[in-house]
Amino acid sequence: MTLAINMAAIEQALSGFTIPPQPQILQHINQQLALSEPDIKRIAALINLDIGIAGFTLKVVNSAYFGLPRKITSIEHACKFLGLNRVIALLRSVLLRFTLSEGRQDAFSQQLWSSALHSANLAMALAKIFNLNKTVQDDCYSLGLFHNAGMALISAQAPAYPQLMQVGLQAGHGQSEVEEQHFHTCHEVLGFLIAESWSLPPALCNVIAYHHSPQLMLSSDNHRELTLFALLKLAEYFSGECRVLFQVNLDPEWQQYEGAILDILELDSLQLPELAEQLHQLQLHTVYSVR
Repeated sequence: MTLAINMAAIEQALSGFTIPPQPQILQHINQQLALSEPDIKRIAALINLDIGIAGFTLKVVNSAYFGLPRKITSIEHACKFLGLNRVIALLRSVLLRFTLSEGRQDAFSQQLWSSALHSANLAMALAKIFNLNKTVQDDCYSLGLFHNAGMALISAQAPAYPQLMQVGLQAGHGQSEVEEQHFHTCHEVLGFLIAESWSLPPALCNVIAYHHSPQLMLSSDNHRELTLFALLKLAEYFSGECRVLFQVNLDPEWQQYEGAILDILELDSLQLPELAEQLHQLQLHTVYSVR
């Protein structure tokens, strides 16, 4: 990425917000992974320390996307079947949800995490459809779940957040512009800090930092970041993210940059319905499902 993160601006944007640290369970697992021979049984035992987290992890592993020949019923089995790196990528995302939700049951929080999970599955499925390797697929999953994590921090302190966003977006303003106006920060910056503190790869952190800055991202000379960015934006489009979160049907960002984003993936708009059908076959609904 040719762009440097302005840490001075980030420090200012953090006023009033606390970035959640990695949970202890993830720290202990990372310590195991750093060993020359990680102990799968020990890692499984760490995950199983929290029944809720273990259960949600298994639910994700057994989702239709993975297309497993038989249902996985234990974390140890999941580690052996999918490989440690894939399980840890999933676990990190599960822990993020549990850490940021803090038991919140309001409608927006539920929509936010449901939308994040859907975007994650869509982005990962798209990477698979494009025959990208498993590392890219896993990165897409993490990116889908983390990219809007900063919204959880803002909405926790400002319950009127979705309503303010709706009004601003309907007036034609960009997401970051509306957030800066009302909260003097934006979810891109907060999401970047969460991703960085949770030790996500630099490419993912950079895409999260600039995912609502298409002009900047499209000028990057980093092919990996460009690919991840394009897959995330395509997943956002297919999920109808603006409509789901803020009841706004228009997405000026996609309309303006659709061609450039699709060029990265060597696609054109006429191929999108066919691509949506492939996603439907994986039991992933898209905006084409409701048209």
